[in-house]
Amino acid sequence: MTQTLKEISQKLEQLKESNLQEIEKYQTELEAIEPTIEKARQDIIEAKKKVDAAAYDIAKRELWTATNTKELLEDKLDELQHQPLVTKEEYNKLVDEIKTVADTENDAIIKKVEDFFPEFEKLRERHIENYTLANKVLALLENFIGRNTEDYKYDDDGHLLSGRYSGLEYTPKRSVVYLLDSLVEHYERLVK
Repeated sequence: MTQTLKEISQKLEQLKESNLQEIEKYQTELEAIEPTIEKARQDIIEAKKKVDAAAYDIAKRELWTATNTKELLEDKLDELQHQPLVTKEEYNKLVDEIKTVADTENDAIIKKVEDFFPEFEKLRERHIENYTLANKVLALLENFIGRNTEDYKYDDDGHLLSGRYSGLEYTPKRSVVYLLDSLVEHYERLVK
């Protein structure tokens, strides 16, 4: 079963969170070892002053253990902070899976967009019919009903009315045709 991008994302986020928790755990342990190292050093100094071989031996072993523990923790932290959390094979598989899932979803979205195109075409035709009819009616009004009367091109104060000098023509304030043509053009250029 193919995972969704959200499922893949959740798994990767869990992996990341687990890694960060481990890093925090080892950083805390590393910080906690410093006082042990310092105490062992002080114990060595005290044992040297007292010339106490048994105390010196214990302090040296404690220092050795604490220093080696610190080194081990630093190595583990370095690994957790710098080593990949997945193998190269797993990584490449995830890359392919993410791209495949994203492409599948993208194709589904494009399919839904394609389903709207017949309706877009109908709306475009309806807009063209409306535009054509409006201009026919304006031509009828201007040429036959108004008899091309020059006086009708001016307002009562004698100013030329906007869009009347060259004759009546309907120009839509917002053209659906340009919008739909642009949509179709971009769709064909980018999707097909």
